[in-house]
Amino acid sequence: MERYTNKAAVRILSKMKPIAIVTAMPEERRALLDVFSGHKEYVHYNTRMFETALGAQRIIIAESGVGKVNAACTLALLLSDFEPRCVINTGSAGGLQPGQEILDIVVPEEVVYTDVDVTPLGFAYGQILGSPPRFTTSPELRAQLDAVLAGMKDPPVCHRGLLGSADSFIHTRSQIESIQANFAHQVQCVEMEGGAIAHVCSRFGVPLLILRALSDTPDRGDNKVDFKVFLAQAAEMSARICLRLLQGGLL
Repeated sequence: MERYTNKAAVRILSKMKPIAIVTAMPEERRALLDVFSGHKEYVHYNTRMFETALGAQRIIIAESGVGKVNAACTLALLLSDFEPRCVINTGSAGGLQPGQEILDIVVPEEVVYTDVDVTPLGFAYGQILGSPPRFTTSPELRAQLDAVLAGMKDPPVCHRGLLGSADSFIHTRSQIESIQANFAHQVQCVEMEGGAIAHVCSRFGVPLLILRALSDTPDRGDNKVDFKVFLAQAAEMSARICLRLLQGGLL
């Protein structure tokens, strides 16, 4: 594995813009590197990025760290250094709807902050001043993922709708009830980076796809235990589907 630690080395760009894949945790990043074999590692501002390829397509895999600020910092570096033509955010999430099962996947159409409240100033719950109430993912990328899932012999159950993002691990009944009350029970899953990633992609006009596998379901049992047990499996599930998507010739 080659390592580069300066910005000049990072800026070796080919004519075809890369696809960026962003994940938060080491388990999720390792799952991606297992399916996209052979890579160079860049360490830039303490952020680990890995360059690999699938055929002629360059792929940059970034481990952002957990939380919205870490995710936004990583996206800023990715967009500045690599100018990706699209971003895929993959990894794990916690399911928030009845009937969901661990290792189901969620492909959200919209993303919202569940820990933002400036409603006294006339904004929607979850809306930051100067930003839309919700951020949207790319319909074109979702359609391509749909085609991949349709071609799988035994595809996972896929949930759509709204993803909720906050700097909290959602595990108590009061947290769940508050989120669902504020968003009319529309939130399909919760996690800690998607809001910031969608926000940055929206500001810079970069198409985004979010693909999350459920590692836990907060409304059923002790999801703190489920998360630790099933995190690696959820990461592997989302990484394998991401590989299938890119093998199908994304965009």
